[in-house]
Amino acid sequence: MNGPWVLVLGPPSSDPRRRLGGLSLALRLALDAQRGGASAVVCGADAGLGVTDLSDPRLGIPVVESVPANARRVTAAASLVVHRATLAARAAGDADALVEPGAAPPEGTPYGFPAIDVTDDASARRAERALFRSLRKPQDGWTARFLNRYVSLTLSRLLVKTTLSPNQVSVGILAIGLYGAYLAAQGTYFTMLAGAFLFQAQSILDGCDGEMSRVSYRGSHLGEWLDTIGDDVTNYAFFAGAALGLHAKTGNALYLVAGAVTVGSGVTASLIEYRYLVKIGSGDLLKYPTSQTASTATGLLAAIAPLFKRDTFVFLTLVAAVLDLVGPMLVVFAAAAVGILANVVGAEMKMARERRSAAPLPPP
Repeated sequence: MNGPWVLVLGPPSSDPRRRLGGLSLALRLALDAQRGGASAVVCGADAGLGVTDLSDPRLGIPVVESVPANARRVTAAASLVVHRATLAARAAGDADALVEPGAAPPEGTPYGFPAIDVTDDASARRAERALFRSLRKPQDGWTARFLNRYVSLTLSRLLVKTTLSPNQVSVGILAIGLYGAYLAAQGTYFTMLAGAFLFQAQSILDGCDGEMSRVSYRGSHLGEWLDTIGDDVTNYAFFAGAALGLHAKTGNALYLVAGAVTVGSGVTASLIEYRYLVKIGSGDLLKYPTSQTASTATGLLAAIAPLFKRDTFVFLTLVAAVLDLVGPMLVVFAAAAVGILANVVGAEMKMARERRSAAPLPPP
């Protein structure tokens, strides 16, 4: 991008205050522009709204009534819904730009969609579908892609219309997972099945807090940590509960050992990952090096990588519970947990070697 640019809100085709995905149309455009590097939002007389209509703590750039001197203009009708990458792409040139209906994000943008002018209820529904579809992630596993996202996106479209915050939803999702762990610990087939069902429900609902955050620009550092820790606590609580329940049912100490190995290895790996995330100032586990390596894998590793994603192993746990095979599955997960811990330790050793090689040599 060459020099500062501003978003100019042009004449709308409908009320720019109309809410879609938890935000008014105009505020969504302003937040998209802020994310794309805009220095200001210009809200003139023909925008159909006043400067105060864009007053929101999420919007940190100024809202002005005229274009600042020497600023390039990216103009979009105040009733337009665009993919969040579109405005930044249009601002990348040296000249003023106009974003019209049909304007597309950069080629290859995952789940991108052309700009939609919201003129009536039908176009609003079309824009909402495109907006929520764009919340899917390329790194989603098989279960998330073909099952979980369909449910979570439908629920998120409803949740953003309520007063619930993404962080409140995260806490509620954790409570569901913990109750599932409690049921698994009771030691009967049906309580194990019910616990596994809630474990799967938690995995599906786990997408909602992040989807709400992204679609309504309510993401936060606290929210990242709530999501990451909530998933891990649910995982370890369920496997601990399953181990206790299986031991109570069969008297076989192997299940206690498998549960201890699974939880112990998992907690150790998580603490190592958390230390790295604290250092980089993030709570997003996808920023840990092993997650990034998995997302760029090729060949056989890419083919089997989805098996190790949380959405898939949680779903497999439910299948195992239906077949009354949680015991063998727990033993398999114990071996996998040791492998994951070894992978994390290997990543830490690699980063340590890279830091040593990058350190300046002491003076002779």
